[in-house]
Amino acid sequence: MMRKSGKKEDKDDNSALLRASAKRLFESLMEQTADRIYIKDKKSRFIAASQALAQMHGFKDRHELEGMTDFDLFSQEHAQQAYDDEQGIIKTGKAMVNEVEKETWPDGTITWVSSSKSPLYLSSGKLAGLIGISRDITAEKIAREKLAVKELRLRVQNETMRSDYESASEVQSVMIPGRVPEIKSLEIAYLWKPMTQVGGDMINFPRNPSDRLLFFMGDVCGHGVTAAIYTVLIKYLTAHSAEAYNDNPCDFLNSLNEGLTGRINHGFVTGLAGHFGPRRKDGSRELILSHAGHRQVLVHHNVEDTIELVNLPNGTVMGLPGTSASLAKAIDLHIGDRFYAFTDGIIEASNPAGDEFGMERVIASLKELQSKPVQLTIEALYDKVAAYTEVSDQQDDITILGFELT
Repeated sequence: MMRKSGKKEDKDDNSALLRASAKRLFESLMEQTADRIYIKDKKSRFIAASQALAQMHGFKDRHELEGMTDFDLFSQEHAQQAYDDEQGIIKTGKAMVNEVEKETWPDGTITWVSSSKSPLYLSSGKLAGLIGISRDITAEKIAREKLAVKELRLRVQNETMRSDYESASEVQSVMIPGRVPEIKSLEIAYLWKPMTQVGGDMINFPRNPSDRLLFFMGDVCGHGVTAAIYTVLIKYLTAHSAEAYNDNPCDFLNSLNEGLTGRINHGFVTGLAGHFGPRRKDGSRELILSHAGHRQVLVHHNVEDTIELVNLPNGTVMGLPGTSASLAKAIDLHIGDRFYAFTDGIIEASNPAGDEFGMERVIASLKELQSKPVQLTIEALYDKVAAYTEVSDQQDDITILGFELT
């Protein structure tokens, strides 16, 4: 019974509210709403205004606005624009919905509102004026403008970065490997594939007083622009060290190490260097090698049709105090033999299961591809590694070097 009584009381309250005069309901709305509501006559004079609108203009009572126009409240610029808009609505009968308006105040302050204005008709159908509602959006507009500025700056920065990457890529493509010597009875092959547009791998053939076929292959710890910057330094240092080359690649790498130590922040460089000795009567040559972190190389013996994994003497990476390259080691190569060296991007490339390509697969692939010219062999090896990873993007910089005695 009490629940029924409660429902009846609610119904009575609602009925009493609906029986309240339209004038009283209108007054309540204008006094309590937070929106800036106003009614104007056909000459754009205020007939009624909400308390929120009055307080915004510094009036205590909303009725104080009655009879005023925007020319009494705003600068000439804003008042004229508002007047022209309103007269257009009265003339055409077309409403203006959610238009963003700039408000210029007498003291020079600028605010922004989202404004809607509609023609107001009497019950007789006669046009009496217009009704409008404005909502301040100054904070939102300022926030959007700041966001737009940030987005513009970000676009400019991205464009600058893209341009810098392209420029760095062009520089590296010219710098690496640079001059490739032409040696009679010796085929030189190389592949240089940075992980991104630029990378930390490098290979070059610096000139030296003995006019040896001197080569250097290196790998800067890290990727991208930072690593690429160090390749420029290494290119300069290898050229400088080669000027005093004494036919000992160990001394060459140690000289390079002296130039790198203290100049590479939070990283190191691995490297392999060597040169070919004079061609003997039987066509064979001696390849003298030293390494600083690239200990393993491969030799394909043509007569035996075998690929030998050669472990060079112990040596340490460059760029850290107290490190040293390995002692030099000589390898005999005969006509038809091939030599291969590569950075760790080949060995460590992994498939979706996390299994690395590994040295065994490298050796098996080179054995399978040995009938191809040496340049095509290393390119096909790269393709095999790329297919093994099953992804379009490389996981590391990749450099492969190959020689074949002919």
